[in-house]
Amino acid sequence: MKLFSSSIAAAALLLTGAAGAQQTAQSSSSTPTTGDVSASTRGSGTSTPDSVQVGGGADAAATSGGTATTNSTAKFNNNSAHQRSVATARDEDERARSRTNTHVRKDGEVRSRSMSIYKERGEKPVIDRQTSSSGQ
Repeated sequence: MKLFSSSIAAAALLLTGAAGAQQTAQSSSSTPTTGDVSASTRGSGTSTPDSVQVGGGADAAATSGGTATTNSTAKFNNNSAHQRSVATARDEDERARSRTNTHVRKDGEVRSRSMSIYKERGEKPVIDRQTSSSGQ
């Protein structure tokens, strides 16, 4: 069994001069765990008058000779922060993929979107979507 897990510690940037209350958003998505493959991702973000912050991570697992990969990145500058996590797992008959994107802006807009797809050969895909946003 292959199991991969990737986690990004929060990336934060302190900003000055912004006025307003704290804004937060978070989302997560995962594929069904009944098969030989699974993938899940998560992300969250916070904007305060003085800072922006993002965090998230990814998990993937594959059995029966399958493969699993994860990737998480976070970037920020003076005006915004962005976090992206991707997890994929596959074997001969099944595929699972999950992705989360989180954006935080200095003006207080925070949004996080997650989506996962599980596909078994000969069956229709199972799709899960989650969206969370908070802003001015």
